[in-house]
Amino acid sequence: MKNKKSDKNFIRPLIAALAFVLIFVLALTTLTYMLRPSIDTKSRFMGFYAEPKDSLDIVIIGSSPSYSFFSTPQLYGEYGIKAYPLGSNVQRPIAGRFLVKEAEKTQSPKLYMFEMRMYTGIEEGLGSNMAYTREVTDNMKYSFNRIAAINAMVTSHMTDVDTEKYTYYFDIFKYHSNWESLIKPEQWRGWRFTAPDPYKGYKITDKVGPAEAPVVPADPVPAELDKYQEQALADLLETLKDVDAQVLFYVTPYVLEDGDAEKLAHIRDVVEVAGYDYLDMNQYYDEIGLDFSRDFSDYGIHTNAAGAQKCTVFIGEYLRSHYDLPDHRTDAEKASDPSWDAAYEKWYAEYEAALPVIDRRIEEGDFFQYD
Repeated sequence: MKNKKSDKNFIRPLIAALAFVLIFVLALTTLTYMLRPSIDTKSRFMGFYAEPKDSLDIVIIGSSPSYSFFSTPQLYGEYGIKAYPLGSNVQRPIAGRFLVKEAEKTQSPKLYMFEMRMYTGIEEGLGSNMAYTREVTDNMKYSFNRIAAINAMVTSHMTDVDTEKYTYYFDIFKYHSNWESLIKPEQWRGWRFTAPDPYKGYKITDKVGPAEAPVVPADPVPAELDKYQEQALADLLETLKDVDAQVLFYVTPYVLEDGDAEKLAHIRDVVEVAGYDYLDMNQYYDEIGLDFSRDFSDYGIHTNAAGAQKCTVFIGEYLRSHYDLPDHRTDAEKASDPSWDAAYEKWYAEYEAALPVIDRRIEEGDFFQYD
């Protein structure tokens, strides 16, 4: 006959060991979230996680244009659309499919929007800077999806990255020397990596960097992408087959580099064959009302507050005419989640304050300077 006492003697230490492991993992995870650097991307991603479940109409994925060209507070305040960018600086295209899966954990958007500039880039350049990878992986909650993203993004073709892959899985080893930051209240806000973003992911600026409006080829001959970006696009399209949402692939206005128009034409052909919409805003400078001498913050790359306001109106009208999206500006909606009205009011005040600063900078020649 089996000895019940011996069973208990075995089970109790096992439970204690499991409890210790669980407490250790939770403590390690919490510390990791708190020690991660306090940057725009961290605030943006924590803000996304803080949005109520299934509350967003649109999730925007892409590089810095995804959060600088469209004012999400304005899009809500003037069109009633709730959109949020899961954007990061120079976001590598390979991240796209993992961010879709991350978004699907808490949201069921009616529309996904993908900003496509980075797909014209060369992976050797994008993958060689660890910051472009870490801005994604170090700002995701710990999960199996995050592990999959790291496995895909940290690969042998990357040259100028941390040699120890474990520092991506456990980024506390990267930021362990950041203990002094724990005295800052904002670091404690992120102990669960969830904290509302008052700007709803948008980043406003009053900087000015004038440029000349580019001459955009009317009918460029499509040219294939870098092989890694070609594969990233194919993988993203495969992932989207399992997503119950409409999809818009778009390109924000910018000064195109040599070969970009041809690559964008190729992207257009690929996504349209797959059954998705495509919008190149470089074809609509006049309709947007863009003034390249005033509306850009850094010489034709990103818009400032003035340019973003114009682009938001353009995209708001486009979304209203092409998609069946709800208007959330009802009394019931405002009562249930007043944060969007607060974001709109905050944006509008800062937008109004930015316009005279932009005009003054132009008058004085006070233009943007790279660090």
